Amino acid sequence: MKKKNNLRKPFFKELQQGNVEGEIILFQPLWVRIFHWGFALSLTGILLSGLELHKPAKFFAVSYGDMFKIHVISSWFALGFVALRCADAILRRDQSLIPKLRDLKLFPKLLAYYLFLRTAPPPNRKYNSGQSLVYSSWLLLFLIASLLGLSSYWQGEHLIWVWRLVGGFQRLRWIKFMITIYFLATIPLHIYLSMTENLSHLQAMVSGYERKPPPKKS
Repeated sequence: MKKKNNLRKPFFKELQQGNVEGEIILFQPLWVRIFHWGFALSLTGILLSGLELHKPAKFFAVSYGDMFKIHVISSWFALGFVALRCADAILRRDQSLIPKLRDLKLFPKLLAYYLFLRTAPPPNRKYNSGQSLVYSSWLLLFLIASLLGLSSYWQGEHLIWVWRLVGGFQRLRWIKFMITIYFLATIPLHIYLSMTENLSHLQAMVSGYERKPPPKKS
């Protein structure tokens, strides 16, 4: 007797028939995903072009003027994506990126987990305490760097109070450079943890959905 060929059905068909454990939930809405990837590309352009403007590489065959245009255009795109994310957060009343006192209290336990001193991470909201602190610091430092960038772009014609506040143009450039180093230090850490800690969150940043495991049976 010929055996029936049991081909694996598409995932969503199996889900509809109740053959997949867990629940499919919307973890990252569309506008959050647009912001994430748009801001990631824009910020990459800002950082790379900014480093090139700071100390031009001899092997890079791009003029200073063209690199400056890339830097400015990337900055305006990044500001637009940040404005989009803020508007979306206000409309949806999303407070997931705002760190709370509880996040500060749980951060040492999370750090102990990353250092293999704990077997499990502490409880968290949509983002854990480390993510909340880093993401909020990115937003704050990006806005500060944007203000400093506009001040240096206008060369004292506008926002002259920013020059006076930081103590001159050289100190302004130094602050922008330190912010760049902070981004360059934390972004690789973010990518590493995204690919090693929970791949379902990375998948959700592409598709929007992830599978929520069923509750453990006692």
